[in-house]
Amino acid sequence: MRNYLAIITLMVVFACSSSNVPKGILSEKEITPILVDIHLAEGLYTQRYIQKITRDNYQEDLYLSVLKKHKVDQKVLEASILYYGKYPEKYKLVYDEVLNQLNEFDVKLRAKDSIQHAKKK
Repeated sequence: MRNYLAIITLMVVFACSSSNVPKGILSEKEITPILVDIHLAEGLYTQRYIQKITRDNYQEDLYLSVLKKHKVDQKVLEASILYYGKYPEKYKLVYDEVLNQLNEFDVKLRAKDSIQHAKKK
């Protein structure tokens, strides 16, 4: 899991253009929600001590749950990450969309928190 997080962190630097991808590689449309969920899982992992979760394999469990949710084999994701790493122009578009979705998620959560906070007053 740590290797994937390092690779994914490096991907933020890369760029992306749309085109076809080889067989066995996730398309831009397929990899985007997986990367969004991996980032959300990373967020959960950073909160593990606040949640009093101390299992050694918690990070790996989160990662595997993302793969299971998207019905993606680990090797396919690894190959896809390596593929996009070779084509930074393609990764930029993917990561722009990943960041847009994460930002939208953040805005919705903040709005929900504001509404709940206002109801308590």
